[in-house]
Amino acid sequence: MLSLLSGCASEARLPSSEHQLGIHPARTASADGLQAMTDRHSGVRLWVAPQPVLTEADIQLAEMALTPAGEPAVVLTLSSEGRATLAEVTRRYLGQPLAFVVDGELRLAPIVDEPVLDGRVALTGFDSLQEAEALVQDWNR
Repeated sequence: MLSLLSGCASEARLPSSEHQLGIHPARTASADGLQAMTDRHSGVRLWVAPQPVLTEADIQLAEMALTPAGEPAVVLTLSSEGRATLAEVTRRYLGQPLAFVVDGELRLAPIVDEPVLDGRVALTGFDSLQEAEALVQDWNR
């Protein structure tokens, strides 16, 4: 589920990441030019645009958090340019999934139910706290 979180952003940083993030428009049915991907946790199959609209370069700050169920989450605050892109994409793709791909693997695909205007999203579905912490450390370099 796409989490909307508000808060203050910190200073911008230069991205230098080992782990790749791609946020892609997606569909639940096959379409020309889209590639099929399956979420390893849910088994949901989606057709994902090959080029991301946002990447780890758009991350201004990554923070650790816990979901209400106590599972690890990574909260991303996007740069001002990333925030504007996310707002436009979530307006355009209302009712459709937005695929979060980490290191080439579909990790999360929430249905966009409202535009995300504050540029903050939370990634969930990690196998361990260490996995989430590694992404936070990497994306904050």
